[in-house]
Amino acid sequence: MESINSLLLAEFYTATGYLDRLLFAFTELEKIHLTPRGKMQVQKLCQESAKFFNKNFAELNFKNDDYIFETSQFKNHIKFFHNFIESLIKLPLSSDKADKNVIEYINLLYRNSFEIHNFLIESTSLEVQLPRTGLTETENIPRINSDENFAAPLFYLDEKNIRELSHVESVIKSPIAFLDIKREEKYDYYLHRGHYFIAQKNYQEARAQFYKARNYKDSAEVLTLIAWTYSLLDNISEAKAYCMKAIQKDKQYGPAYNDFGNYILNEGQVEESLRWFELAKRAHNYQNREYPYINAGRAYVLLKQYEAGLKEFSLALTLAPHHEELHETVAKLRNNLDRETASNQQI
Repeated sequence: MESINSLLLAEFYTATGYLDRLLFAFTELEKIHLTPRGKMQVQKLCQESAKFFNKNFAELNFKNDDYIFETSQFKNHIKFFHNFIESLIKLPLSSDKADKNVIEYINLLYRNSFEIHNFLIESTSLEVQLPRTGLTETENIPRINSDENFAAPLFYLDEKNIRELSHVESVIKSPIAFLDIKREEKYDYYLHRGHYFIAQKNYQEARAQFYKARNYKDSAEVLTLIAWTYSLLDNISEAKAYCMKAIQKDKQYGPAYNDFGNYILNEGQVEESLRWFELAKRAHNYQNREYPYINAGRAYVLLKQYEAGLKEFSLALTLAPHHEELHETVAKLRNNLDRETASNQQI
C-alpha cells in the first residue's frame, strides 16, 4: 500500500500546487478576490472544505459558520486543511475509507480550481500553468459568451484508477511505469480522436481533443497539431504561436518548422519561408520528410525559380515515391522547362 500512498501524495501535491498558482494570480497579481464574485469564490472554497471535514472528520468539530470570514485570512484556513490531508496520506496505515477521503478532497480542490481558473481567463490576460496529469482525468467544458469552445479543463481523480493501481505490482514492478503507460494511452486516444474530427471537418472539436491530449503529454507533436487546427479555423497568428511553442519544446521536431514555414508562405513571405523549410529538412525527428521539400518547391515556383522548384519536388519524390500528385507535378514542371529550353534554342 505504500506505493498507493506515494501516488496519492503526488496527486495531492499536483492539485494543491495548481490551486496555489491560481490563488497567487487571483490574490497577488490581479487582486480579483476583492471583487464581489471573487469574495463569493473564496467563501465557496473554504465553506466546501469545512463541510468536507465536518462530514468526514466529525471529531474535529468543524463549524461551517466559522468560514464566513475576512478574505485576507482565507489562505491560513486553506493551509490548515491541506496540512491535515497531507498528514492523513503520510500515515503508515491505509484504508479504503482514507483513500476515498483523500480523493474526495482532491476533487473538491479541482472543482474550485476550475472555477477560479476560468474566472481568471474571463477577467484577465494571465496564463496559469495547468497541472501535469497523472491518474487524473479531464473534462473540457465550453465557456459561455466566448468565441473559443474550450476553457481550462475540469480535472478529477477517478477512484477506479487508484483501485486498478492497487493490483499493478503483480504485473508491473514500478507503479510509476504503470502511470506512464496510462498517460501514453490517454495521449494516443485523444490524438486519434483529434484526427477523426479533422477528417469530419469539425476543427473546433479536433482542437478540443488535442488540448485534452496535451494534458497527458505536453509534446511538440500535440502543440503542432493544435497549431494546425488554429490554421484550419483561419487563426494564423495562434497557429504560428503554437508552432513556436513546439519548437521551444523540441528543437528537433521537424513538422513544427515546416508548418510555420507553410503559414508564412501563405501570407506571402516566400523567401523567409524557405529558411524554415531548410530547418525542417535538418530536423532529426520527422516521419514525412517529403513535406518541407514539397513546400520549398512551391516557394521556388512562386519566385519563378522553376529549376530550383523542380529540384525540390524531385527530392521529395525520392522520399515519397508513391505520391501520385507529386509525380504529376514533377512531370508537368519538367515538361514546361523542356519547352522553355526548346523555345530559347529556336530563338
